[in-house]
Amino acid sequence: MQNKFKWVLASILLGLLWLLPAQAQEADSGTIARLAMIEAKDGHSEKLLDAIAEYHHWVAQFEGHHEYQWYEVLTGPNTGMFMARTPNHQWADFDSEPDWSEQAGKMFQEKVAPHIAKTTLQFTSEMKDFSHWPENFEGYTHFSVTDWYVHNGHGAKFRKGLKTIVDTLKAGGYAGYWGFFSVESGAKGNLVRIVGAHRGWADMADKDPSFSTIMGEAMGGEEAVTAFMSDWSATFKPGMSQMIKYLPEASDYGKDAD
Repeated sequence: MQNKFKWVLASILLGLLWLLPAQAQEADSGTIARLAMIEAKDGHSEKLLDAIAEYHHWVAQFEGHHEYQWYEVLTGPNTGMFMARTPNHQWADFDSEPDWSEQAGKMFQEKVAPHIAKTTLQFTSEMKDFSHWPENFEGYTHFSVTDWYVHNGHGAKFRKGLKTIVDTLKAGGYAGYWGFFSVESGAKGNLVRIVGAHRGWADMADKDPSFSTIMGEAMGGEEAVTAFMSDWSATFKPGMSQMIKYLPEASDYGKDAD
């Protein structure tokens, strides 16, 4: 139990997976995002990034196109792979088939697909009541991504404890930003993803005041925090943790080119 508590605490200290810069700018839009994990063919990573940038500039001419932000995975078993994510959707957005979709599909198959070895898809929904984002994402280049699996029958207790933590950190002026996301499709059940926003590796250092200090002052000391965290952490199982880096050129749609 002590090791699990240390893991949970470390995860939160590193940055409480999964929000892209555009999302904060469209707070009133939908909460559904489609995420693609993309593996390039051997030796094709740079070619893939060049091809997707060309495709993005081309598809930008069509009204209603979905815009994807691209990331490179820096740590973990998926190191070297790419993530592409389009946020701020309603579910109905994925039923749309505009008259240009066939043309776009052919363009994608011609320019981009030859460089891709494998793609897997997920859909996520932001848990906005638990997220805490900066007003804008300028300068935020690195995102820590951590998966938690909530145990069956423990969802209510998990959310109650999580709300206590989030509200306490906000009230205590914790100098970090994070978002919580529920993975709706494409993964094992009850998966909650935590994403932290960072201005580079140096931003991963402990905050001041720290998580422990803020929680201890609010709860009446270290022992109270340990008891609370030990009880709450029993509601879920930790999963994979990884760091990803935003790729602005691959995410560009050429809107300022004129």
